Amino acid sequence: MTARAPRVDYGIDAPGVIRNLALVGLTALIAGVLSLYFGASNLLWGLRFAFFSIAVFFIIESLLMIAYAKFGKFRHRDRILAAAGLRGNERVLDLGTGRGLLAVGAAKRLREGRVVAVDIWKSEDLSGNSRERTEAVIKAEGVADRVEIREADATKLPFGDESFDVVLSNLCIHNISSPEGRRQAIEEAARVLKPGGRAVISDFKNTATYANHFRDAGLESIERRGPFLWDTFPPLRIVVAQKGLIAA
Repeated sequence: MTARAPRVDYGIDAPGVIRNLALVGLTALIAGVLSLYFGASNLLWGLRFAFFSIAVFFIIESLLMIAYAKFGKFRHRDRILAAAGLRGNERVLDLGTGRGLLAVGAAKRLREGRVVAVDIWKSEDLSGNSRERTEAVIKAEGVADRVEIREADATKLPFGDESFDVVLSNLCIHNISSPEGRRQAIEEAARVLKPGGRAVISDFKNTATYANHFRDAGLESIERRGPFLWDTFPPLRIVVAQKGLIAA
């Protein structure tokens, strides 16, 4: 299944970061323009070059983040789901679902399986981030019968051991402020996986550490893919880890 234009609004990721990048870029641009009115010394030309370089850098970064939020994340969603290898009958957990991007994509690939989508819906992580928005997206996409929405902390999941065939997450775990909390989230993902289950975790940083935590939790066939430079910004990586089967 290939990426397509969404029928519903999945929001802008990290809106505060985009705003701050744009503000810095615009401030530098204004400073550069104003400097043109103050002579032509070598010092001023150096300052102008610095101002305009900063403006270009920060404005381009903000635009790349918007491009990812509007277009790139749908291609990346399909990449994550392809790595999950869904057959159609799995029980899937989406950690940090936001407006349900991965949950919807997974549900549309399931015939008999179900998705549980969890989040705590912080506004700084996604524009208009709320449980109500997620429920509206799930309904609009026609998968409400295959998706259960739960409020839950990724570091303390309210599910029993070996509850899910697949655990998915995109741009969630880095939002946990402490290294210990991030380790707990990975350990929880490993704990709730059934034997033979697969975790697919995407993020823009800490992915090598996530891979190590999965290894410490006893998972196997750990692979780190990316970075994906053409359709994600910041460039994202994917960690894929498999839980071993219980010996007969």
